[in-house]
Amino acid sequence: MAHPSSHTLSTRRRLLAVLAGGFLGTLARAGLSLLFQSWWGKGWPVDILLINVSGAFLLALVTVLADATFLVGPTRRLFLTTGFLGAYTTFSSLALGEVLLLGKAAWLAALGYMALSLLGGLAAVLVGNWAGQRVVARLRTRAGLSSVRREERQAEKVQAGQRDLLSSPRRSE
Repeated sequence: MAHPSSHTLSTRRRLLAVLAGGFLGTLARAGLSLLFQSWWGKGWPVDILLINVSGAFLLALVTVLADATFLVGPTRRLFLTTGFLGAYTTFSSLALGEVLLLGKAAWLAALGYMALSLLGGLAAVLVGNWAGQRVVARLRTRAGLSSVRREERQAEKVQAGQRDLLSSPRRSE
């Protein structure tokens, strides 16, 4: 029997990453939704709003970190973005919250919910992007300082070696 190609294994790994992420994202969404509803009730879709806004923040943050390529690899990116956050946040839930408010003729609440969802989501993406950029910059700075320190130590060793050579007594031939 022939061994599957590395491409097939890579595809399988990617699909499993999305599947596992989606499963966990769904559980997280359901658990948080129940928790938020127990705190604030079901009259206004605060659970959907908070989940979608937090998901927008996390999606932007993870995307920036993944684009930096040294923090989140391609398989983890699929697990987190397409899988977990794809299941955690959904446009259909946003639309459902809106329809439920409109069905109650709560026009002002529906307008407020849509405005908060859109503006909150945009703000969360901006903050997530900013936070991701800060993390990447800080890590790159630390990595740069480490290499600079290493280079300084190597230069000091070379200088010390040169001084030793210059100060050591020479034999005359």
